[in-house]
Order: sequence, then structure tokens, then C-alpha cells
Amino acid sequence: MNTRKLITSMAAAVMLSTGLAGVGTAMTNQPAQAATQSGSSISIRRRSVTATVNSDKPQLIAYDPSTNKFVKALDSTYVKGQTIPVYYAITATSTANGTSQNVTFYFLENRTVDGKSCMILIPSTSVTPASTVPTAEEFQKTAENDAKTIQDAYANRTIKSITVTPKSKKGAKIYYAYKKSAKSKKIVFKATNKKIKYGKKYKSSMIVKNGKSRYVYIGKKRYLKSTAVKVTNVKYSPLNLPDDIKNLIVNN
Repeated sequence: MNTRKLITSMAAAVMLSTGLAGVGTAMTNQPAQAATQSGSSISIRRRSVTATVNSDKPQLIAYDPSTNKFVKALDSTYVKGQTIPVYYAITATSTANGTSQNVTFYFLENRTVDGKSCMILIPSTSVTPASTVPTAEEFQKTAENDAKTIQDAYANRTIKSITVTPKSKKGAKIYYAYKKSAKSKKIVFKATNKKIKYGKKYKSSMIVKNGKSRYVYIGKKRYLKSTAVKVTNVKYSPLNLPDDIKNLIVNN
């Protein structure tokens, strides 16, 4: 088949292309942790299928999803036997000499071609995939499930310890915990004249809530009011994820 004469109809792929724009990696919000009161983001690698190139320099197709039109054919630099990642399969209609037939392409990447944001495709006949290549719909669903699984794992991850330091240059007052009486179970926190110096850092694995206030335990029966300190480091328990999903996380 001469790819330069390709006429495609990929309406379904166009609808999905917006959601699949960053196919290589995607950014997703990491839930904020109470200890830090801030959020961050993580980068998730999309799942791909390894495919072996069948011949030297197979042609690629640049397709513009915004206009639903084929832009041009591109010469690749792939060589026979090289392995490349493919992400999902798209079925298009090829018309030649008045005859139409369905042709399958594999999505490789997004690239700017002639000033247009294009999907770069390779004919399925040009490569041999190691396993079944998902459809665009299947790929999208898997990507969404992976992102949710990872977000849930971060949300449920427990904090092992935090490192705190006084916010004020005047330092932070030290508090001690007392029982109201020998028989009482109620604990009260009393401030002392002693302070932790500005710049000093303390590791804590316990935060105690007392009324509307929280106190960070720094050892030797000493506590600091949470509002008087800032968190400089957080250590978490390992993520509870299977290896195949854990390996999708680029930055954690």
C-alpha cells in the first residue's frame, strides 16, 4: 500500500486524541497530606507495547486530529530489528483505485509537522508487536484506571515521620503534657519558658491532637505547637502498589 495516497476516516480517534495528548507521560495531582498542608504532582508513564521493526526506514503517517486529515508521510530512521514502543491501535479506511479497505495503524507519539500538532502513526504491517496492542478506547480506560490507582495509593499512604523547625526567628515554645489529676484521663498541654532555637530541626513520628490544637512530639517528653513550626521533610511508608503499576511512576 502506498501511504502517500492514504485517505483516512478516524472520527473516534479524533474524539480520544485530546485525552491522549500526552501519551508518553501524564501529570496527575498527588493528594495533599495533612502534615504538610500542600500538594504536589507526579508524572505517570503510559503503558506501551514493545514492537519490533520489520524493515529499514518504514514510512510513518502524520495525522492532524483537529482537521481529521492526513498531513503527510514521513521517512523514519528505524532499522530492521529495532524495538519501539507503540501505545494503541487505530483502524482507518484506505482507498486506492476505487477499492476501500480497513488498515490498522499504531500510535507512536505527538509531534509538530508543518506547524501542525499531529499524531504520528506507523502501519501495523511495519512492526511485530510482542503482545496485543489495545484500541484507543482500551488504552484510555487503562490510563485512567492507572492514574486513579496511583492517586488512591498516595492518598492512603501513611506518614512514618516528619522533620519540623520553628517558623519564627524567636524560636518555638516547648510544651509538656500533664494529666489534670492522678485519676483523670484528660491531658493538658502547658507552655514553658524554654524554647527551641530557630533553625534547629527535630524528627517526629507523633502528632497529638488536644482540643482544637495539635502538638508535635520531639522527644524527651517535649512537644511543640504545630502552628509554631513548619515541616521541612516528610517520610512515608512504601506505596502499596503492584510492581507493574509502581514502575509507571516517573517521579515520586
